[in-house]
Amino acid sequence: MSKDDTSWIFWATVITVAAVYIFLKSVFPYLAMVIADKPNPLPMPSMALLMYMFLTILGAVVYISFDDRRLRRFLRPLLVLLIGRGAKGLRAGRTVFLIALPLLMAVSMFRVLVPSAEPPLGLRIQHPTMPGKYERKVNPFRNPGSELIKQFLENSPGNMSKEEARAALVANYIEEGTILYQKNCRPCHGTKADGTGPMARGFRLRPANFTDPGTIATVVEAYALWRVREGGIGLPNDASPWDSSMPRWMEDLSDLDIWKIILAEYHIAGMEPRLPEKHEERE
Repeated sequence: MSKDDTSWIFWATVITVAAVYIFLKSVFPYLAMVIADKPNPLPMPSMALLMYMFLTILGAVVYISFDDRRLRRFLRPLLVLLIGRGAKGLRAGRTVFLIALPLLMAVSMFRVLVPSAEPPLGLRIQHPTMPGKYERKVNPFRNPGSELIKQFLENSPGNMSKEEARAALVANYIEEGTILYQKNCRPCHGTKADGTGPMARGFRLRPANFTDPGTIATVVEAYALWRVREGGIGLPNDASPWDSSMPRWMEDLSDLDIWKIILAEYHIAGMEPRLPEKHEERE
C-alpha cells in the first residue's frame, strides 16, 4: 500500500492500535515474566491496559486531526463505507458492518455486565510450605534448659526457685528481644506489632499485623524463624506469586537474636505460637 493511496493512513492507524493491544495483552506478560524472573506470566492489570490503549488512541487522534488533509484522508474510507455509493460488494460490506457493529457492542457489554464465577487458576494456601530443615527447630529462649537456669541462679542474688528463675530468665530474653524488635522490626511492623509502623504505608502489601489471630498465632516458632531469616527472597515458587518485602535478616542478625525477636513479637502482640505436632518415629 503506497502513500498515494488515500486510505493508507486509515489502515496504518488501525494496524498500529491493534499491534499495541496484541503486544500489551499477549507479549507483555511473558516479557514481564522474564524481567521479573518469575515462573508464570504476569498479565497487565485491566486498568493499566485500558489506560495504555486510551493513550494510544488519543495519540492517533491528535496525529490525524493535526492536519486537515490528513484527517480527510483518514475519514474517506469510513465515509465511502457508510454513505458512499459503490458496487454491490461495497453495499453488502456496508450492510454487514452496520449489523455487526451493534451486535459486537451488545456482546461486549453483556460480557462486562453478566455475573461470572470462575475457578481459581491454582490453589492458594494461606502459608507457603516451610523447608524441612526448619521443622525440628525450637526457640531456646521460650523454655530455657537446666544449664541456662543454673547459670542464671549463680549470677543472681538472693534465693530463687528454679521456676522463678525460669520466669525471670524468659522475662530478660523478652526484654532483649523487644529492644532488637524495636530497632529492626518496628519501622514496618509497628511498636505494637500491629503492622502500622512509620514505613508501612510505603509498601504495596502492608506488613503483617501480628495482633491478628490469623497471622503468627497460626504458625509454629520455627516457621517464624524461617520467614525472618530468609525473608521474601526465600519464598518458594509453590502457589506463587507470594508477595513479601521482608528483608533477609540472616545477613544482619544471628539466629539467637532472631529467636529473641520472635519471642518478643509474640509477647508484644499478645499471642502464643501454635504448638508443633509430635513427630512419630518410624521403625
